[in-house]
Amino acid sequence: MRHCYLYLFALECVISSIAQAEPLVLKNTDNSLSLSIYNQDLALVKDIRSASLKGGFNEVIFDGVASQIQAETAIIYGDGIRVNEQSYSYNLMSYDNFINQSLGQNVRTVQLNPENGENIYDNAKLIGYANGRPILHFSYGIEADFPGRVVFENIPASISNKPILEAKLDVSNSGDQNLYLAYLTSGLSWKTDYVANVKSNNKLDLTGWVTITNNSGIDYNRAKIQLVAGDVNIVRSESIRPRIAKMMALNSMDMTEMSRGVAAPENINSYELYTLPNITTIKDKQNKQIALIERNNVTYKKEFQLTSPLYFGEFNNNEFEKQHPHIYYVIDNVAESNLGISLPAGIIRFYENDKNSNLQFIGSNHIANTSKSDTLRINLGEAFNISASGKITSSDSKEISRKPENNCAVIKTLRTYDVEITLNNAEDAKNTVLITQNFPNDYKITKENLKSESKNASARQWNVNIDKNNKETLKYSVEVTFTNRVCN
Repeated sequence: MRHCYLYLFALECVISSIAQAEPLVLKNTDNSLSLSIYNQDLALVKDIRSASLKGGFNEVIFDGVASQIQAETAIIYGDGIRVNEQSYSYNLMSYDNFINQSLGQNVRTVQLNPENGENIYDNAKLIGYANGRPILHFSYGIEADFPGRVVFENIPASISNKPILEAKLDVSNSGDQNLYLAYLTSGLSWKTDYVANVKSNNKLDLTGWVTITNNSGIDYNRAKIQLVAGDVNIVRSESIRPRIAKMMALNSMDMTEMSRGVAAPENINSYELYTLPNITTIKDKQNKQIALIERNNVTYKKEFQLTSPLYFGEFNNNEFEKQHPHIYYVIDNVAESNLGISLPAGIIRFYENDKNSNLQFIGSNHIANTSKSDTLRINLGEAFNISASGKITSSDSKEISRKPENNCAVIKTLRTYDVEITLNNAEDAKNTVLITQNFPNDYKITKENLKSESKNASARQWNVNIDKNNKETLKYSVEVTFTNRVCN
């Protein structure tokens, strides 16, 4: 019996010591944090925390996790570590939380003496909370609409000034080691902006900047930043943990391998991954701009494109006047153009010096995700000094077949059109305008003064070269076959 009492006493002491042990708070350390930020208000946070652990049961707190953490995605691991339980506490300091966590307790109250402006202090028991007002039991009775303030003696144990992630671990061996933490969080996003500085008729300098926005609730100090371009499928919660583990492996990188310069993209699972070259600090509620790419003397060509509004059908659009072609800057994303890198979607803004070397803004547009070997065609508006007018100068129609069908007839009609489109170039430079004309599907160009090319089954294109301060006229004839069913 004596041995039994000693055993029970020892067991009680062990249980008591475990219950009373303070959790080990793990802080961030320099160069231990990395972020993979996606285009969809989503980021994968990867963190390394140093911990002095003892063999057996350990309770640890990861201090400083994002307030918008998706808690079900958190992964904690390390050598010889088994996670038995983890919890995310986001019961932050607020008036409502203080009231709710202090129900049934004695509090101090303060109200203003209207005669002398001094504070009147009293004590009461907080017995309820309704409609944003505390319900207080004073020595003289219950106040449901107390006009003063409630003063709390202490911070309730379940309330913290920032969110924490807590874990209960089984550890194989005592000693210092690293604990690895990864989780997904909302509140982080990025976008790209480009500046194109036009240097000559066929060369420009291209600079890309990435803007990272942090509304996740914490600062990320000295973090390695990676950006993922492309729309990542968001998996269901029941399968998200193994997916994050895979993402961690794919995104892992030794901090010492960071180099200076612009970001170099790499392909990962058909997405583009940009690793920013420098360790970066991003504060909460901060937008930070970081250089992404820089290319000088990129080759481009400028095109003027006009889609003719002439319409060939039963009800023709016979004429148009003073249509201005759109200005397109065309860049082949290849090494021969001094580019040849993947470009994430964003806004590109063009600038050019005037004759007095004053920089002028000349237009902007969105570009989509552009892979290597793709072509950028960027519309910067309409050309002021180039215009076009066109008309159908003559037309004719004749029936070429009639096939009876029950009480109806299928009739084929051949219509011929003669067209003229005149372009006026008022610029002091020779220009080329690409004219596109849409036709009904069954058409045939029978005559043209400039050679055309087929754009698709129902469209034709002409390149019209116009000398400076001059005009040029495109003339062509077209046959269009129409099939109609006519019934008595």
